[in-house]
Amino acid sequence: MNHVVLALVIAFITWYVATAMPMFLRWSCYLGGPLVGGFVCGILFGNITYGLEVGATIQLAYLGAIAVGGTLPSELAIAGYLGTALTMSAGLSAEAGLTVAVALGSLGLLCRNAYMTLNSIVVHKADQYAAEGNARMVRLMNQYGSQVVPFLCYFIPGFLAMYFGSQAIESLMAVIPAKVITALGVTGGLIPALGIGLLLTYVWDKRFLPYAFIGFFLVAYLNLSIMFIAILGACIAVLYMFAADRREDSK
Repeated sequence: MNHVVLALVIAFITWYVATAMPMFLRWSCYLGGPLVGGFVCGILFGNITYGLEVGATIQLAYLGAIAVGGTLPSELAIAGYLGTALTMSAGLSAEAGLTVAVALGSLGLLCRNAYMTLNSIVVHKADQYAAEGNARMVRLMNQYGSQVVPFLCYFIPGFLAMYFGSQAIESLMAVIPAKVITALGVTGGLIPALGIGLLLTYVWDKRFLPYAFIGFFLVAYLNLSIMFIAILGACIAVLYMFAADRREDSK
């Protein structure tokens, strides 16, 4: 795919996922997550395995991330889609790309805060039409007018970052010493541990600790695959829920 076209497509998808995609698709189906972003970028770049590897690595950093009162710790659409695309275009390892994606996600909050602030203009305009009883314009302002500022805040920076950023990263990687690149990979390997640690702070419960240790020892000493442990854990979780329901019914 032509580089300009690819940059346009990535920028468009980043804008759509960040602001225009229905909320249930973004969060309930998790299409806004880095893992799905890696899959989409893998299709666009013609290397799904590489895309999933990068997306999954980025996803680990945000396992414990939650939105509290609408406040996000990072802009996942930019980290997951744009970050993965830049990593793949520059040919970075998944670990090194993670440091790029996390930095982009933090900078992406500027885009989010900008459009949330500037979109108040559209809200007041919609209020004006509502006071006039113009239901059609109220609907248009909410459906289309509210996307003008987000499009400018996400699409244009996304396109510029994709068009110029990949070349800049490639040029930068060519002059960076190998030791620095190795350090980036090590740093990238530590960030997923932080994400898993954040996740554990939410699920840490003495009732569930034995299950966590059982899973750890099954992997560490029996060399069982993560997929097997995930399926086994899901089955145990379902059995636990059934047992809890029966205890509630017997009371």
